[in-house]
Amino acid sequence: MPKPKINVDSLRETLKQEGWAIFHYDDQAIHSYPYDTPWLDDTEFNSLHEKIRNHTLVDRVRCFSLHNLAREIRDLPGDVLEIGVWRGGTSGILTTCLPEKTIFLADTFEGVIKSSDWEHYNDGAHSNTNTYIVEELLTEKLKVSNYRILKGIFPDDTGEMVASRQWSLVHIDVDVYLSAKEAFHFVWDRVVLGGVVVFDDYGFFSACGGIRKLIEEIRDDPDKLFIHNSNGHAYLIKRG
Repeated sequence: MPKPKINVDSLRETLKQEGWAIFHYDDQAIHSYPYDTPWLDDTEFNSLHEKIRNHTLVDRVRCFSLHNLAREIRDLPGDVLEIGVWRGGTSGILTTCLPEKTIFLADTFEGVIKSSDWEHYNDGAHSNTNTYIVEELLTEKLKVSNYRILKGIFPDDTGEMVASRQWSLVHIDVDVYLSAKEAFHFVWDRVVLGGVVVFDDYGFFSACGGIRKLIEEIRDDPDKLFIHNSNGHAYLIKRG
């Protein structure tokens, strides 16, 4: 009797969520090894993740990294900006972890914008959201109020609303090159020393190659410390 065919993509995603690194797989076998998995034992994070996980496309490991990073920058001056909100899952992490800061949430709520012909995503991707979904999660489910929604294209439509703000943390999750580039260059001068800009999609080359392209253009600037987290995040830390 032939062996049943494994649904490799499904099994691979399950293993990733539970903290297994995949180094080889084919249609018959997946070979994995375990590594440190602190997100499985952090009860505070897991309680929060259970509430927000259906509101984000960001996997558990990157959510955990964002959760930890938010706690690390809490004593820096400046507020927090998230560009690319979708249904508010990672917004829930930031608002909950940083109750003393205002979290500004910028999104068109109409999907991806400013995509190029060579990129995987087209304009309008991830448009299945609206501000009501985000507000219901944050206000009703998580009971937080330290946020402001900036609906429209950032920075074109909403940048001036926060032009005088300083940022301790900026989370950019917009999937495509031009949108990320314009957002980053608008906020960078307003990032405080030691502040961090997180690019969610840097490690996802096939789907978000434009983010990789942008980071490679700016990562060696003298005012930036670049860190590539093996979970796929890229961090640019402001230095003097």
